[in-house]
Amino acid sequence: MSKDFEIILAADIGGTRARFALFETGGGVRLAHRVELETARHASFAGLLQAALEALAGHGTVPSAAVLAVAGPVERGRFCRPPNIAYAMDLDTLEPGLLPAHSVLINDFAAQAHGCRLFGQERSQEVLPGAMDPSLTQAVLGPGTGLGKAALVPDGRGGYVVCGSEGGHAAFPFNGPEEQRFQDFVLEITGEPYVRWEGVVSGQGLALLHRFLSGRKVSPAEAEASLEASSPVCGWFARLLGRACRDYVLEVMATGGLFISGGVAARNPVLLEHPEFTNEFRLSATHARLLGNVPVRLVRDQDVGLWGAATVGAALLGRCP
Repeated sequence: MSKDFEIILAADIGGTRARFALFETGGGVRLAHRVELETARHASFAGLLQAALEALAGHGTVPSAAVLAVAGPVERGRFCRPPNIAYAMDLDTLEPGLLPAHSVLINDFAAQAHGCRLFGQERSQEVLPGAMDPSLTQAVLGPGTGLGKAALVPDGRGGYVVCGSEGGHAAFPFNGPEEQRFQDFVLEITGEPYVRWEGVVSGQGLALLHRFLSGRKVSPAEAEASLEASSPVCGWFARLLGRACRDYVLEVMATGGLFISGGVAARNPVLLEHPEFTNEFRLSATHARLLGNVPVRLVRDQDVGLWGAATVGAALLGRCP
């Protein structure tokens, strides 16, 4: 293979779906082939990788690097124990030769952040107006199986640093007696010591909210299917998502804008069109003006994380994406 043409294996492995793709380098990166698997159908990390590689093997290409974005905290680029996946991911225990020598794990929302920096403007739609400004800190947040967060921070040299977060596992701030009753409900159902952000602002949280308000136990997919702008579930979830976005923007001072990603938001833009989202996002006793100037965009393209992982792979090979 020509030294001007190499292949990168990129992955975006979430608690529900695992996307894998082969990208070609050379004048940037180009998506060549893509497969999508159900994460829970596989009993191990190695089994998931084998299934993905077999599905991609017919294309006759051997990757020179692999960047696997996973939904959890990554240690030294080699190990992750995702909170919403039944198995750990350890590159050092894989069969030799299964992946190329240049292989790393990165957090899934770090990959989302890299992808949003490249394509966020063109592959997203406006939620709240304003010009995204990459010279300032930008935030990326998204509800899916869990709740992911990352920040894009200028490095002072014209580039940026991606700062990951496990803030989805911090304690959720409930307000008022109605929300306190919901808090008690979630604690009783989950048995956890406190309600986490992603226990509320996620697909699982949406199903719990539906159960709390309607008395009917449903799956996350069923809860999504029943969302309507006029429903109490939609109003509640829009408010809680607005709170998640507001608090993270303030935590990292993301005055350059916020990208909202993640499957729940991407599939249900009605949540961001609801007035409860905007009202909660801009609600602040001290920084209402600052929040009123922060632009917000919804990333509908669910492959942005794959593109972000591919750009990290290109950097591993010394190639500018």
